[in-house]
Amino acid sequence: MSDLLPTPAHRPDLLRVSYDDYRALPAIANSDLSRLRDALDGRPPRTDSGSGALSFGTAFHTALLEPADYQPGQPSLNDTLIWWLVEGVKLNTELNRLLEGGLTERSALFTEPTTGTLCKLRADLVADLPGEPYTIIDFKTTLARDADHFRLQCSHYDYDRQAAFYTDALQAERFLLVGVQKVEPFGVFPLEVPTDMLAEGRRKYMHLLRLLRAPATAPAYRAAAVQAAVDALSK
Repeated sequence: MSDLLPTPAHRPDLLRVSYDDYRALPAIANSDLSRLRDALDGRPPRTDSGSGALSFGTAFHTALLEPADYQPGQPSLNDTLIWWLVEGVKLNTELNRLLEGGLTERSALFTEPTTGTLCKLRADLVADLPGEPYTIIDFKTTLARDADHFRLQCSHYDYDRQAAFYTDALQAERFLLVGVQKVEPFGVFPLEVPTDMLAEGRRKYMHLLRLLRAPATAPAYRAAAVQAAVDALSK
């Protein structure tokens, strides 16, 4: 297929599939690990309501990564703000260059080697440019006050786990998390995820994958919720 990146033997193909088809793939995604984490932490199960922050983030990603698919005039969304944020990202010379040279919204299937779990991912942007590190870029809308605050949020919201999950799967050499302020002053905060953050993210996702394979190892006071989450993910 012409829209696949050239891949070494150890790197899974990047597939151009619709979001619905991606969701239907019978494999474990990073978002599934978040549901398992919620059960382990005693948080209520997530619901995909398609409202609020989720719909704003989805609209922003569509405008940035697949602008031809953007549908203006959706209820409760400020189209002007969304396009303002897109322009803010593109004013960053490096990010704009990666957007122009990379592939957007690509999916991959892979087997995590330690647990043997079939997994999947969907990357915002992948750049495999001549003479440059193989790079994954992920964009996050944020209320962070500044770049330092965004870096702290990366751990709190488990963005470090996503970075490690994707980096290990695609054997990437660099992972960029890009915070995009959705309130004034609408800053853009690129963060090249460092090795210590990747190591912590790797610890997180491996713990959850092992728990997925052996839910009975969860603490007794969370056992029922964890088992329910595992059962839900297997459906």
